[in-house]
Amino acid sequence: MSKQSRLLAIDASVLRSAGDKQGHSSHCAALLTAVLEICHRAAFSSEIKAEWDKHQSRFSVKWRAAMVARKKMIPLDMPAPQNSIMAQIRAHPGLSGVDRAALEKDAHMLAAAMASSHVIVTGDRILKTLTDGALGLPLEWLLVHQDDSATERQHLMERLLELSRNKPHPPLPV
Repeated sequence: MSKQSRLLAIDASVLRSAGDKQGHSSHCAALLTAVLEICHRAAFSSEIKAEWDKHQSRFSVKWRAAMVARKKMIPLDMPAPQNSIMAQIRAHPGLSGVDRAALEKDAHMLAAAMASSHVIVTGDRILKTLTDGALGLPLEWLLVHQDDSATERQHLMERLLELSRNKPHPPLPV
């Protein structure tokens, strides 16, 4: 079966954590390596690039260079999608000021995911919780977190491969 490239929105939290050490750091590095090798691409806006530049690890610098060399870094024009998401955030009556500020801070990541393959790779579980609860955007979240078990990490890697095979997303837990 041929592979199909997906355009993924990858949060700076993953690039910051990726490295050669064991545990979470090596898992983030393995995930980014899988993105590169499987044939996925990375979506970025000027805001995402600025975050990557500020927070990237040594490993991430090399990963980005390899992605650029393979023409897998795709710039996005973000004003319309980001403005739409910002309007949704500001209009939502149930958000506290703190939650609203958190969502506004990461609206560019949500917009990048919506403007690409609707897949966001992040270590920010709070962003997922707030987005699912307040905005209900049709996103697939590939969460990489320090507390993940080996099984959860393996599932994430398998999902990256499934995405390249164009398999449907498994049912979400109720």
